[in-house]
Amino acid sequence: MTEKKLIRRSRNSIRRDISTYNDIHQNIDTRKDQYSTLVTNYYSLTTDIYELAWGNSFHCANRFHGETFAESIQRHESYLALRMQLKPEDKVLDIGCGVGGPLRRIAHLSGAHITGITISPYQVQRARTIGVPANCEFIQGDFMNLPFEDNSFDHVYAIESICHAPEKSKCFSEVFRVLKPGGSFVGYDACLTDKYDNQNPEHVETIRTMEENFALPELKLTSDFVSNLESVGFIVEENRIIPYGDIPDYKPLDGGDSFFSFNLHRTGPLARRLGHCMIWLAETIRIAPKGSKTMSNMWQKSVKSFLHARKLDIFTSLFFFHARKPQL
Repeated sequence: MTEKKLIRRSRNSIRRDISTYNDIHQNIDTRKDQYSTLVTNYYSLTTDIYELAWGNSFHCANRFHGETFAESIQRHESYLALRMQLKPEDKVLDIGCGVGGPLRRIAHLSGAHITGITISPYQVQRARTIGVPANCEFIQGDFMNLPFEDNSFDHVYAIESICHAPEKSKCFSEVFRVLKPGGSFVGYDACLTDKYDNQNPEHVETIRTMEENFALPELKLTSDFVSNLESVGFIVEENRIIPYGDIPDYKPLDGGDSFFSFNLHRTGPLARRLGHCMIWLAETIRIAPKGSKTMSNMWQKSVKSFLHARKLDIFTSLFFFHARKPQL
């Protein structure tokens, strides 16, 4: 089957996903209760956009002078492989693997066998189309109820995916269950910083907009993240917000790259405005399904709220954690 056939979706299917997402994304309790539908539909609708704008790795990374966007993404992923100290005989789980960019990188570096799990059937389809290395596999499933036996994996990692969990401690208890004693659980996630003030209307509104438009049931403080890990039995060996470096992670979205940077023309403000106009026109002349303009508006809001939250320093997508399951 060709890639073109795999990514073709009917207008009715897209319209249905848009309608369902719009019905459930604006209420925190509904987002939590129906997180599976929320996140599945979100990535059915946005995976192609992420790939076009960001590549196969759906995450942020800090950057240094002289380093390209792609190099920063690869360094960010490679650091996790280093922290896990992977060996070729290890079995590793990537929870919330997207279309597999980080998985392929870490598998190539380490030689370990890596299983990627994502709740989105569309992402599994895309991942398999892009390519499945011999030491990897992609499966569809929910990290709130992992379809694996106890003590199945030597290590587990996650990159900006746990933020989609409606109850972090339940997700962590599942990771703890499938991880072998002595195994490490490492990753990066999106969290609120200690500068977030829930009595500040600007802070509250900015985060609410992010949650609604990024399919996030509820963002939590970094301290809550650590407490949830410890509550299920993990020993947290390290946790910190990765320094921004010379070029903060949000700059590609904010027009901070050089005008000659290819990434700027994919992700910067002008690219987003042009894309929105094209979608508006496509729906108006009935090339795109009804509701596409609504989803484009949602995308614009999500990026604006993300940028505002980062500049207020009340949110980070670079919270690093390294936890370990105790030896028996």
